[in-house]
This record gives sequence, C-alpha cells and structure tokens, in this order.
Amino acid sequence: MRVYEEYYRRVKKKLTLWLSIAFILAIFGNILFAVNNWQRNIVVSVPDGDSLQLKDGRRIRLLGIDAPERGRCMAEEARGKLVSLALGRHVRLKNTVTDSYGRMLANVIVKDWPLQRTLLAAGLARNRSSVSNPYNQVLKDAGEAAKAAKLGIWSDTCRGQTPVSEDCMIKGNARAGEKYYYLPSCSQYDQVLVDRAFGDSWFCTEAEAKKAGFKIAESCGK
Repeated sequence: MRVYEEYYRRVKKKLTLWLSIAFILAIFGNILFAVNNWQRNIVVSVPDGDSLQLKDGRRIRLLGIDAPERGRCMAEEARGKLVSLALGRHVRLKNTVTDSYGRMLANVIVKDWPLQRTLLAAGLARNRSSVSNPYNQVLKDAGEAAKAAKLGIWSDTCRGQTPVSEDCMIKGNARAGEKYYYLPSCSQYDQVLVDRAFGDSWFCTEAEAKKAGFKIAESCGK
C-alpha cells in the first residue's frame, strides 16, 4: 500500500511540475505574441503625405484624405507633418478596407485620434471621407476649418490667382482625370482656379501646356 502511495505521490508531483511548466510557457507565448503584434504596427517609413510603411511590410494609405503628390504644392510639408506624427511610433488601424487598386486603407490612430484629422486641420490634405467613416464629421470639421482659415493647400501659395510671371497667363486645370488649359481670351478664364496642390499649373505657352498633357478647353472656341 505504501508503495502505491509513494508512486502516486511521485506521479502527482511530476504532473504538477509539467502543468506548471506548460502554464509558464503559455504565458510566455502570449506575451511574445502581444509583443510581436505590437511591433508589427510600428511605422518605419513615410513615403508621402497620406501613406505609411509598417514594420511588417504593410503599406497603409490614410483613409478619407488626399494629400498633394510629390512635387506639388505643400507635398513636402504634408509628408513632413506625417513624419513628425507617426515615424517610429506604434499606430492602431481601424476601419481597414481595400480599394479597387488593391491598396489597404485605414483610419490610423495615435492617442485616440486619427492622424487624418491633424493633417486636415493643418490644411495639408483634402477631405475625401464618406458618411460610412465613423470619423466623417470630425474630418469634415477639421478640413472646413482649415479651408476657412486658408491654411496650407487652401492658402494663396497653392491657390493664388496671380501667375508666376505676366508672360505666363495660361491656366492648366486638372479635374476628374481630364486636363484642360484656358487662355485669357476664354469665356470661363476668370472662373478657373489654379490649384497647384492637385495638378493645376500656370503655363507660358500653349506648347508648354500641351507638352504637360493639357488640351484646349472646349469653352475657348478652338
């Protein structure tokens, strides 16, 4: 009887030991998983004013905004702002979707607020948010306030009506994938806004405008 009791005691002791080891390994595994999951959302580079590269290789475009492309008015300022907000930091992704081009878009959260709001409030992006976005009103308000204050892309620096030279009066206007230019003699010339943050430009000659991919507007009668 004592032999069986001693055997049972030893088995129980070993079982307790293995269960303790298994429990510790499970806890360690959960901690390791949490750390890896945290690190994968660290921003390692900022390609432009509305996208981020994460440590695990994912490239995330900020949902609901459109910042100027490289080479356009305020493009570097937008990227610089995003660098200061996100580079090297852990971010949270919410409302992630994939667009028709296969790009991943999300509301990118730092300290409980989307980075989009800060960029819009500084006038460094246009609001493209839809009503289905939970932050739609927040983004709309930030964008409208910046526009009213003529900040960033809404300033005369990007949207001024004065050409760079009196000899460069042709307006190039890019809208919805179409690129037209307007001569001072065109009937709609005064209503055309040159928005240099999003592809519009001043040209000195028609040849220069055509070389850039613009064609004469139909309202110009040519």
